[in-house]
Amino acid sequence: MKRRQLRLLLDAILLGLAGAVVARVFSLMVDYSQAFFLGKIALYHPPGLPNEGGLPQEIVGPYGYTLVPLVTTLGGFLSGLLVYLLAPEARGHGTEAAIRAFHFLEGYIRARVPLVKMLASAITLGSGGSAGREGPASQIGAGLGSLYGTFTRRPPSERRLLLLMGMSGALSAIFRSPMGTAFFAVEVLYSQIEFEAQALIYCIFSAGVAYLLSGFVVGWEPLFRVPPGLAVTSLEEYLGFLVLGILAGVVGTLAPLVFHYTKETFDRLPFPLYVRSALGGLLVGLLGLALPQVLGIGYGWLQKAIDGELSGKLMLAICLVKILAFSLTIGSGGSGGDFAPSLVVGGMLGGFVAYLFHQPPAPYVVIGMASVFGAAARAPMANIFIVLEITGAFGLMPATALSVMTAYFVQITLSSPLPVKSLYDSQVPSRVHSPAHRGEFFTDILADIKVKDIFRPERVYAVVPEDMTLRQFVKLFGRTEQHYFPVVDSEGYLSGIFSINDVRPYLLNEDLWDIIILKDIARKDVITTHPEEDINTVLRKFTIRNIDQLPVVKTDDPRVFLGMISRREVINFYNQQLEKVRRAEKAAYVV
Repeated sequence: MKRRQLRLLLDAILLGLAGAVVARVFSLMVDYSQAFFLGKIALYHPPGLPNEGGLPQEIVGPYGYTLVPLVTTLGGFLSGLLVYLLAPEARGHGTEAAIRAFHFLEGYIRARVPLVKMLASAITLGSGGSAGREGPASQIGAGLGSLYGTFTRRPPSERRLLLLMGMSGALSAIFRSPMGTAFFAVEVLYSQIEFEAQALIYCIFSAGVAYLLSGFVVGWEPLFRVPPGLAVTSLEEYLGFLVLGILAGVVGTLAPLVFHYTKETFDRLPFPLYVRSALGGLLVGLLGLALPQVLGIGYGWLQKAIDGELSGKLMLAICLVKILAFSLTIGSGGSGGDFAPSLVVGGMLGGFVAYLFHQPPAPYVVIGMASVFGAAARAPMANIFIVLEITGAFGLMPATALSVMTAYFVQITLSSPLPVKSLYDSQVPSRVHSPAHRGEFFTDILADIKVKDIFRPERVYAVVPEDMTLRQFVKLFGRTEQHYFPVVDSEGYLSGIFSINDVRPYLLNEDLWDIIILKDIARKDVITTHPEEDINTVLRKFTIRNIDQLPVVKTDDPRVFLGMISRREVINFYNQQLEKVRRAEKAAYVV
């Protein structure tokens, strides 16, 4: 075990280094793509972040206003064409694909997917598509982890861990948030508050290594700049953040619905993917004519909201229209992430609440960023860490926790009767429901169960004596539904067993029926169990000869036959126990 743990820690370091490199390459691709599509063609330069080395502030040339829809349409077409031709699984928001690979594909992602995702997402984002870099980084990093696991011939259980390590490493380098992204990788897999605990330590290593390498290249400052000493000190302010949490829960319920139905609408269109993504790009571009703040990643506008440079009405408009713009970009088949749009939606919602309460916007924008995505993605704990790390506003921890958890519980309450629960369709409620852990839970649930908990001694089984002739048995067989027949000696002790299949070869020759006795047919090496034996051992015994029933004998005297236990009984018992666990989890989840 120690050797395996050491190997996985080394894997985490390697994937952290690789994640930092690919994240930096991807960020540069997005920057150059934006400089070309939005800058040179549309002559529109969205604001950047102060600590990111972003592009210049808004400089709109004489033709920029009308050329934006052309650029977004072209970007949607090129991105969709790449995905359509090379890797259909690279469409959409990449975190969803990583979750699906973990639960349902044994951690396997095709080798070409990371490269296609990088190219397609860079084009989508650079041309003004309303999406983010973090979702693609998730899929790119997860793809590297999967590829590394396949190359080193790891079993599916380890390849899943490597997928999460790669995901956390790439995200950490993009976000400069080592703890938050490590928690995100292990929390976003489930729609309940559940963690892939065995992967957490390795994800922390991977994210930490990626953060260190990235920091030496791009710097150590948080992505966003907030006023120094930002904190919440009065009860009235906490009431304001409680209201923000409630509203964030409502928006966190609305956003997945809009995205889901937008995607369904585009999927029903009788056009190839690249035509649908071009149409989505066109619609986003038209929205951009009215509200250019919804174009692209949008982090620069978040910084302006933190700095108090946006009006309350404008922030509300951005909040609502950004949901639609993101849904059109990704739902139509474009390639990008949902993290950045959700942060923008949440930040603008927070800024609007600050406007309503006549409060400084900075703390509300920061906490709103965490609240909406924490609820919509069903990953509240990770988002508390991520947003505080990317802003450096650790003094807001108590208020952030209050708002995010309020938003989370409002969201799960409102979405419970709805067909769409969160942004990620591939999330499962908990580890019990994940195909990745199906075998583990089978063993866990039956670990303390013994034969006596399942065995029903009151059932009557036909027991045949050794000297019974085959003719006598045929008459007996017609009156019973048994398939397995224990054989006993003259003293009534178990001496053998046979199945109806063992008798079948002799049934066609009636001349032998009076000659053959059952002792000649029965197996002498009987595999038995007893009331105190654990069920996992019994299951292994079933597989030795691929038999469906085992004789149950007395614990202190294996010659005394008590009855039979079947494989079906064990499976039914397991299903009943599993259902009890699920009902208990559901009850605790609702409460």
